[in-house]
Amino acid sequence: MSGTDAKSGSGSSGSLRGRMHKYVTEMLAPPEEADDRYDRIRAMTGKVTIERHSLGARISHWMQAFLMFVLIGTGYAIWTGNYGPLSVPPWDGYYVAFGLHMWAGILLLSFLFVLFPLYHVYVDGHRQLAELEDVRVTARIAQAFVGLKSYIPGYHRARETYDEEESDWVAYHPMQKTFFWWVSIFFGLLALTGFGMYAEIRTDPARWVELLGFLSPILPFELMLQIHLLLAFVVVAMVLGHVYFAVLPSNHDALKSMIFGDMEAYVLPAEEDEDDDTH
Repeated sequence: MSGTDAKSGSGSSGSLRGRMHKYVTEMLAPPEEADDRYDRIRAMTGKVTIERHSLGARISHWMQAFLMFVLIGTGYAIWTGNYGPLSVPPWDGYYVAFGLHMWAGILLLSFLFVLFPLYHVYVDGHRQLAELEDVRVTARIAQAFVGLKSYIPGYHRARETYDEEESDWVAYHPMQKTFFWWVSIFFGLLALTGFGMYAEIRTDPARWVELLGFLSPILPFELMLQIHLLLAFVVVAMVLGHVYFAVLPSNHDALKSMIFGDMEAYVLPAEEDEDDDTH
């Protein structure tokens, strides 16, 4: 390697380190330093009624909760062999639990990946993609939650403030976006292992079962079952965490909005352009 090449490589490495350092610094910077909206919000007074969740989003959300409850109950019954009220003559409890488990999973997939995103994102306008601002807020709130730092000044009020210029809420609880993405990923994998096992035990599975159960010829049944159970425990833990945060006193208004749709909130008006000020 020539001296010029060495210098070039060293400069490139230094530039990369510099960019990474700048990115990490920006990511960990307190959100109120990167966004002057927090200062404007702290000076606001007076709330108005705003629709936070449309009827479609609310129905989709609570249907997901109901179907998740059915999945957990029937999954526990199949795993332990205790079918209780599902043992209804002339049907065996196992077949009733299995049928409910499978169809609840299929319906939950449709609500989780199609209907809820349709209403929550495209109708209500909530942003679900993780942004740099979300990383900053999550890092700070996680530290504050365990007592390492104080909460962001104006953070709780920012979660109750609608930004007219952005057509979105100023801040979200970190668990809102995190839960949506991770539960979707884990439940998607959970469904694939479930269909894989279903394709394995069916002697003549339907074409759609074969397509969704493509893991059947790849992984042994016992391994798919172990992965299925592990993912089920992870999803249940996330659901319990979601419920815990929802019932915290600081989140009561957000919880009520998922029931009734409306929320008493501040409105951050769009800033006028300088050209408009001169006229």
